[in-house]
Amino acid sequence: MRTLLALCLGLLAGAVYAHSAPSSTLRLEFRADAVQAQYWVPVSELAYARAADPAGEPFAAYLLRHLAVETPDGKAWRVIVDDVHEAEYLEHAFVVADIRLLPPAGVAPREFVLVDDAVTHEVRNHVVYVVARHGERADMLGALQYPAKRLAVAAR
Repeated sequence: MRTLLALCLGLLAGAVYAHSAPSSTLRLEFRADAVQAQYWVPVSELAYARAADPAGEPFAAYLLRHLAVETPDGKAWRVIVDDVHEAEYLEHAFVVADIRLLPPAGVAPREFVLVDDAVTHEVRNHVVYVVARHGERADMLGALQYPAKRLAVAAR
């Protein structure tokens, strides 16, 4: 009995001290005519998500298949990946995409629906945090986790 108790406590301690998987962050900066975004995706989680994908597809093309923006009534925005690079944060490697979100003509870039499942379609416990940047300050706008892949976003 004592051995079983020690084993259970050891497993519990291991779970408590286990290193959690990093989350993704989509940082939005609302501008007069567009939304500038920076999407931080952990390399480790992305590898799981892309395991079944065709080899060799650049991350920008992959991202454009899994990320979209539309007006609340369903009109598509243009999504342009300007740059992709790697960065490290808190001892985790990330792929970072600099993205421009351009609304349809006559639509203000203050409110939209984000559609994203770049990692969550395969990694069901992965979370994408969506934040609005205001200089040094950031406001949490919401989060996506499977099965949700749509998030209403409004500038504050």
